[in-house]
Amino acid sequence: MSATLESLRGRIGDVDAHEFIPVHRFPEIFGEMGQRFIDNGKCVLDGLLAMPEGHPHRLTEKIWDDEKITEQTVWEKKGIYAPGHADFDRRLAVMDAMGVRTELVFPGFGLLGLIQALGGGQGTFPVATAKEIAIGREVIKEHNKWAGRLTRKHPQRLRIVGMISSGDPDLTPELLTKRAQEVIDLGVKAIQISSGEPPAGLSPADTKLDAFYDVFAQTNTVLTVHPPSQLGYRKTDVWQNMARPDLATLVSFHQAMENFLGLLIVGGVFDRHPNLRVGMIETHTSWIGPLIERLEIGFSGIPTNLALKPSEYLVRNVRASVLHDEPVDRWLERYPYLEDVVCWSSDYPHVEGGQWALRDAYKRVAPFGDSFVEKYFVKNSELLFD
Repeated sequence: MSATLESLRGRIGDVDAHEFIPVHRFPEIFGEMGQRFIDNGKCVLDGLLAMPEGHPHRLTEKIWDDEKITEQTVWEKKGIYAPGHADFDRRLAVMDAMGVRTELVFPGFGLLGLIQALGGGQGTFPVATAKEIAIGREVIKEHNKWAGRLTRKHPQRLRIVGMISSGDPDLTPELLTKRAQEVIDLGVKAIQISSGEPPAGLSPADTKLDAFYDVFAQTNTVLTVHPPSQLGYRKTDVWQNMARPDLATLVSFHQAMENFLGLLIVGGVFDRHPNLRVGMIETHTSWIGPLIERLEIGFSGIPTNLALKPSEYLVRNVRASVLHDEPVDRWLERYPYLEDVVCWSSDYPHVEGGQWALRDAYKRVAPFGDSFVEKYFVKNSELLFD
């Protein structure tokens, strides 16, 4: 086999990595807004404090980004103990050690702001007050400025994902489009929106959103969904107040993303915007094949003027990250067209990314041959990076 890990080195696309700045560094990195979030972010800070002491994801620990960058620390250290978790000049060296060319980097600071902007009330996070919701929205704006600066500084290596709280109750399609343009003007090349809340109160397939999608297509900006963008999909108190809400999450985690992508496909969004690129990131991939299969089995019975089959839109317009523990080999055997859709991701530095994730992923997909190995680690992700 010629497609070895060594032959891939320096060319790999990583479609899911993270900024993981500890709370004590918010003022240093995000300025006045960082301090305001500490002072007015009880909703998310209380949720973080629920993490066990010493846990790699306990962002309230006073940890500095000074771990030595070695092959072992890069693949074994996690969360706030991993090198390059907060310092993105160091992150470039981490990527070099991993063999990664470009990373799609999702928010930490901004993600906490999004949870608060969406009202909290999920998992360990208490329900946010009106003031906290307003602060959460301001945090998102500050994150976007930071994301644009870093993307402009390292355009070939880092794509820091911007954010829009697209389910805000006061949004109109025109204001949503304006927000998207403002975030893009900051320099970001990918934007995360909500999949659990209807964008501007509309179906994702509504033609009133065409100007919004057109901004992405015309500026070559990637539209992404990534947890916790599914928040709000099950708002009914029955779901929120279950004795074991984690069980409801286990069952329904993917449903908001599946609903969103399915409506984009059957609602003709990809016909009207053939250059729109969508990333389904850290959403699991087990549901994608069955969704497309279900649409295509019933496709002939659906009144439609769509130009392509659902699987063809998927291959042309969509990419999906694969998590460390997913049996992607099983999905590929069942749904061969996923060969052109799925992408490797590290989830760095999150614990869920696992240790030695690149090596394990290579072993899993190598039996599918050199062509797929090249697609999985390099070619497929280019739709989200180029």
